[in-house]
Amino acid sequence: MNEKPAYDPSSLQLIYSVLLMAQLVITTIVLYAAQENAVIEFILGQLNHIVIPIVAIVLDSLGRTIWNKGMLKISHTEELEEKLKILTKIHIWQWIMVELGTVLLLTYTLVESNFIYFVFALVNIIYFFTLRPKIFSLSGGV
Repeated sequence: MNEKPAYDPSSLQLIYSVLLMAQLVITTIVLYAAQENAVIEFILGQLNHIVIPIVAIVLDSLGRTIWNKGMLKISHTEELEEKLKILTKIHIWQWIMVELGTVLLLTYTLVESNFIYFVFALVNIIYFFTLRPKIFSLSGGV
């Protein structure tokens, strides 16, 4: 009667979908709000034009590092349920890092009315799209 229910990682697809939709909704809002007076300009001397995309790239790299360390931890773990929990955590943390980078870029698109950040945000969204939960490709599910 005190038996714990089996661990179910199927909520990963829902979390991934919610985060992807949040990015798309924020992107739509930014497009609507910034469409009137936005320009595309990249000035090498302006620090924001260099630092903000680099911060987004660092966040993406941090997410990738979390993923790699988690996969290493999975390879040293024997228990299947523990492996699934680690896999779930590293997916979510990687997604959060990429999402933070995208939100940062979209925020600066609005703040500076410069679509150069928007271009970087689109690249980040495409990268996020490639981060679909790996567990389903391993198990042949969804």
